[in-house]
Parts: sequence; structure tokens; C-alpha cells
Amino acid sequence: MDEERLKKSFQNLKKDIDNLRDSFEGISEKISYFNELFPKKVQDKKSEKIFTSKVFVNDDMKKAVDEVFDSGVFTSGPKTAEFEKKFAEYCGIKNAIAVSNGTVAIELVLKSLGIGKGDEVIVPSNTTMPTIEPILTVNATPVFADIFEDTYLINPKEVEKLITKKTKAVIAVHLYGNAADLDSLKKICEKNKIFLIEDCAQAHGTRYNGKHVGTFGIAGCFSFYPTKNITVCGEGGMIITNNDNISRMSKMIRSHGEDGRYNHVVHGNNYRLSEIHSAIGIKQLELLESFIERRRELADVYNKCFNGIDGIILPIETKNAKHSYHLYVIRVDKKIRNKIIEELAKDNIFAGVHYPIPAHKQIVIRNIMKTPKIKITEKIVDKIISLPMYPLLEDEEAIMIAEKVKKIISSA
Repeated sequence: MDEERLKKSFQNLKKDIDNLRDSFEGISEKISYFNELFPKKVQDKKSEKIFTSKVFVNDDMKKAVDEVFDSGVFTSGPKTAEFEKKFAEYCGIKNAIAVSNGTVAIELVLKSLGIGKGDEVIVPSNTTMPTIEPILTVNATPVFADIFEDTYLINPKEVEKLITKKTKAVIAVHLYGNAADLDSLKKICEKNKIFLIEDCAQAHGTRYNGKHVGTFGIAGCFSFYPTKNITVCGEGGMIITNNDNISRMSKMIRSHGEDGRYNHVVHGNNYRLSEIHSAIGIKQLELLESFIERRRELADVYNKCFNGIDGIILPIETKNAKHSYHLYVIRVDKKIRNKIIEELAKDNIFAGVHYPIPAHKQIVIRNIMKTPKIKITEKIVDKIISLPMYPLLEDEEAIMIAEKVKKIISSA
């Protein structure tokens, strides 16, 4: 009897050991996966430069590029079609159209909607010129709106004040990875029968009310420039839309206006995305959620370091939004903003300003139109700083950067 009990005890012990072994193997696999995604650095920290952003590249991306070389197909092939399909599925939308960059994405949407000379497009001035250039390219007029002071995003109440009979669209820019107030903007656009276009160049994976940005308006426009949440390691862009006319027109315009080979039906150009870039984009897209999770972790590290510190205004999330933290932007006294940037640079830490000159104050705009004073936008541009933010950044590095910023402020 005792021998039988002992035998069963050993059998149970063996099972427990086997279960533990399986658990440890599972944990080991997860550790290996995250180590591959975010490997520890071995360089001398004192000599290593820390930039505002850094591109992530792994062996899967290199293999994907080799596959394109082996295929012999370099444009308008299966990789681009796969990237479009997977990006549309990720966003939960019907159509995705890959193009050569994010600026072109906006341009093709405007052209597909027939927006042109004599039309007005309302847009925030607190953005980069690639948001504005497509409006000028189609010979429409940009009308600049002010922003919320806490989120730096377009203020719907300011938009309402600017609507005229000439207004055809509003471009909502999801700046820094934070979602604009889409509920309010959508209501305004529907009420006035104008189009809502979303500039999502900095907002891959950003959610609003649980849905991906880019899916609320008539179309969403993305960029895959090297600094973005995901990149094609070069230039690239994507249009997403449930509107079949925009999809059809954009596909024609991006490829010389063709509707079938050598059948040119509209004025177009060459705005295609290459197979190599698409292959990289597919692999980057597979990692996007882990990238966003890491960005949000780093934002939390910064927030905890800066919590309760006088003289630093921290970024906030729009209500009902999930910020993807393409950029982590703080606000300080304008008297010390440049000093902070300069002192960090001495330690090989390179912060940025996004953006130092509002769009309505750019020379190219002032040469063609008279613009009003845009109060909040003009107030914040001399105070904002973008601190390093990318998935490969370590917690210890973020803490070190925050401590340096606090030291500079306390000694000012």
C-alpha cells in the first residue's frame, strides 16, 4: 500500500516537473521575443547619440527585401497588394491604397473629391507643411484654425467660425499620435455637408472610441516616413476609405491616370509604392501594436518622472482616445526652451520642436495670402519640446533624460 502511494507520488511529482518545464519554456520564448524586438544596447552610453526617433529593423525585414529581389517584381506587385489588404484589415476598413508618401495621400483624396480652385479647406496651422501643400497643389485655399491649448489639436469651435459657402473640407490632424475631437468634427461636417479628411501621418494605431483614426471621415491618410510609428524605411503612404470612388480614383491617379494598361482616362502621375517598401511595411505592421505598447510605457515613465514638477506641462490624451505617442511633447517657459535643447545636445541627446513655425506664418503662405493672428498656436510654438520617443529607447534612458530636463529647469 505504501509502495503504491509512493509510486503515485513520484508520478505526480514528474507531472509537476513537466508542467514547470513547459511554463519555463513558454516564459523563455516570450523573453527571447521581446529581447529580439527591443535588444539591450552594448555601446558606451556616453558616446551613444539619442535622437528624437530611431528606426527599428530586424532580420525579418531584411529577408522580406531579399524575397522581392528573388521575385524579380519591383513595382505594382503582390507585396503592395498584400500590404494594402493587411493595412485595411488592421484598420477595419474596406479599402487601402498604397502611395509614394503621406503628402500625396492627402493630394489624391482632395483630387478624388473634386476639390480645387475656388474651394476652401479648413486645417490647423499647428501642423507641418506637408498637410498644407496638397491643398495648394490642387489650387484650393487653406483656411487656418486654432487649437486646444491642452492637446494642441484643432478646436471644433474654431472650425465652425471659419465655415463659408466655399468650404469643401476639414482636415483633422491627429498630431503627435493623439486623436482630434472626432465626434464634434464629424457632426460639424455632416451638418454643413462638407468632407472630413483625417491626417493620420503620426497616428498609426491611435484609437478614438475604440476605433482606428482614419475611419471616421471620408478618408484617412498615413505616412511611412522613417520617423513614424511604422515605416517602410524610406518614403511611403497609405489612403484608407470606405468610399469606392476615392479608392478607384486614387488608384488611377497614382499610376498615370490609367484604367487598365495604357488606357489613360484622368490626369495622373507616378505615385506608386515600390515592392521593397511594401515588403518592409508588411513586417513593420506585424509589430505595430507592440511598438505602441512600448511607446505608451515610455510615456508613463516620463510622466512619473515629471509628475508634480513646476514649469513642465505634460501631454494629455484626448477624451475617449488611445494616444500612440508618436511624439512625447512637453511645454516649458519659452525663456528656457532653447536652453534645454542646447544643454541636452551637449550630452548627445537631441530633442526636437514640432513645429517651430506655424503653417500660417511660413513664407510660402505669407507670399500668397493674408492670414489672421492665431492666438493659441502662436503662444505654444515657442514653448514645446519633443523628447526622444521610440520603442528601442530604454526606461533608464528616458529617466536620465527627464532628470537632465528637471535639473536644467531648476537651475534656470
